[in-house]
Amino acid sequence: MTTEYFQTNRAHFWTGVLGNLGLTILKGSVGYISGNKALLSDAMYSAGEVSTLITGRYGKSKDDSLEGVSKNSARLGEFLAFIIPLLVILGALQIAFSSVYVMVMGDLEPPRLSVLIIAFIAFVVREIWFQYEWRRSYKDKQAIHRMGRYHRLALYNSLIVLAGITLAMIGNQIEYSLFLYGDPLAALIASGIVIWKGYVLISDYFLGQKERGNLRDTYDYMETVQRVHGIVTVEHMTAYDRQKGICIDMKITVNPRMTITEAQEVSERAKTLLMGRFDCIEEVNVEVMPYLSEYPYKSNCELAERESTTLLQ
Repeated sequence: MTTEYFQTNRAHFWTGVLGNLGLTILKGSVGYISGNKALLSDAMYSAGEVSTLITGRYGKSKDDSLEGVSKNSARLGEFLAFIIPLLVILGALQIAFSSVYVMVMGDLEPPRLSVLIIAFIAFVVREIWFQYEWRRSYKDKQAIHRMGRYHRLALYNSLIVLAGITLAMIGNQIEYSLFLYGDPLAALIASGIVIWKGYVLISDYFLGQKERGNLRDTYDYMETVQRVHGIVTVEHMTAYDRQKGICIDMKITVNPRMTITEAQEVSERAKTLLMGRFDCIEEVNVEVMPYLSEYPYKSNCELAERESTTLLQ
């Protein structure tokens, strides 16, 4: 496995950021050129997805818990985790006010065919990416639950935008002006979703900053995790209070010869043991890394497979 765990997590983060950033630029540029507010609001949502990834990586983590990330990069990540949701909210508010103005004044224009095509392509790309990530993380119950919750909101937003654009185009074809309100109405609803998402991200950011001062003792949790078969060391563990319970962030190392599937199974066993033994724990986030040492060693996985006694080095 060597350093495949770390590279996979980092590749997943950057792929998500660059993918959503590309969708933001694509939908935003076409929406701006065509003057379509529904597509612009959908672009704001994709920008919010970028902020979600950055907040999840930097907004709630301590500097020393980010492997391979310098302090300057961590500070930049924290700044972006705050400023991007703020800009997204401001952009969504502007789109919402503009949509209301258009509906009140009755200055309605039918969307272009290119707008519908771009919105549909972005929807298909997002669904394909979600299905890939879902199948890749099917053994991580917490990740699947979190992905499903975020994807549900993204799905509703995309369907509202597609429905509004389609309805306005149909109204233009059959010369029924009432259907033309579908596009600005979809933009208004989607903007409301984006504003709510931005508010949640900013709240999570400040909650993460506050949680750093509410750390709990991790001795009992550390002792429990070290009993899990397959874990070599627990490199880092942080436990902090939340409104509904305790959240734990930890980084463990495993045998470099393990596959990613085997490492996910070890991670899942650690989560299950902690949440089963301590009822106060609400969430457990685990980062798996390969154990790298200059000296030979035997992991507990290898020891279990050997019948003879082996001396640990």
